[in-house]
Amino acid sequence: MASATTCGLIILGNSGVGKSFLANRLLDDDQAFESRFSARSVTRHTEWKNMSTPIGKYIYSVANIPGFVEANQKLIDENRHEIMKAFEQYPFSIVIFVFGNKGGRIPDEDLVAFMKINDAYQFPPESLLLIVNGILSNAPDDYEEKTAQMLEDFTHIDKSHICFIEKTTSEEDKHIIRHCLHEIIAKCEPTYHTKKHDIELIADEISRLKMEYRQRQDQLLAQEYEYSKRQQLNSTSNPIQTCHRLQQHHSISDTNEPIHESIDHNRRFHKTMEDNQTKHEQYVAHVEKLIHDVNNDNITQLAQQLENTTKQNSALIAQMSPPVTITYETERKTSSNRIKKRIGKVVTFVSNLVLGESQSPELEDYQTSRHDNN
Repeated sequence: MASATTCGLIILGNSGVGKSFLANRLLDDDQAFESRFSARSVTRHTEWKNMSTPIGKYIYSVANIPGFVEANQKLIDENRHEIMKAFEQYPFSIVIFVFGNKGGRIPDEDLVAFMKINDAYQFPPESLLLIVNGILSNAPDDYEEKTAQMLEDFTHIDKSHICFIEKTTSEEDKHIIRHCLHEIIAKCEPTYHTKKHDIELIADEISRLKMEYRQRQDQLLAQEYEYSKRQQLNSTSNPIQTCHRLQQHHSISDTNEPIHESIDHNRRFHKTMEDNQTKHEQYVAHVEKLIHDVNNDNITQLAQQLENTTKQNSALIAQMSPPVTITYETERKTSSNRIKKRIGKVVTFVSNLVLGESQSPELEDYQTSRHDNN
């Protein structure tokens, strides 16, 4: 006890998020700081109380500090001076920032407060703890994971330094909260916090900042939702996880692809094949027309065009299931055997391109023959 070092435990957050409640849990004293866990219970001046027992090798002096974001500039200035004064008194400290929640969302003003204070002090991660306080006991099972991921992306604080505390008044739960707080604080390491610049917040800019952070929070939550959907789809294709789900929910529907999705996939597949067949027939007609053109450059240009289109079609076909074999047939009756032979060779060349053949001897033979005849 005598060898323990005293350092600060600075609890930050806006008014009404439950800072006094958490401070009382740490001190194991409901009367240490006035706490009704409501917006009407407002701290206006910083209060300090020492813990009676150490956490690890430190004795902490707990600071109950006023909120930050207020409706008018005078209160904002008073609050930011109280915050800066607390760090002057105990620069060697651990910082706890407390977020409230509204309908499961982090309030925009809480994000504004954290970002502004953190910008002034740039808290080292090892000495910072984020707490989402007063969550409901019936919150969704994935609420904590998704909210922690959102806060990590927003604040760049590792999820291991983010925790959640349910709203409660029972004595048993209070003891559990105290034990949990002591555990997570023991994993933090006090550091010296040096102010990089004054905490700055103008009342007139609060609405704009809240809007920006609301949009950012919505974006991060949407990204997390999409990520969760992809994870679910991936887990559906995993035999081990599928088996686990089947045992848990006793439902076979989780293991099968929805029937309407399979039907839509087949329709899209056949529609693509029909489109490709139509395009190929148009290319064949174009080739037959160019046979009578003495300009060999047209043939070369057509071959390049067909090659580029074939690469696209081959990539599309490779992604589709089941494998498809495409056969093209061309018939043309003419009075000239020489022209019929030329058409046959060019159509063979086109078919080779569509089917992915890399060599085209037919075109070379055709061009040689055409040169000899000329």
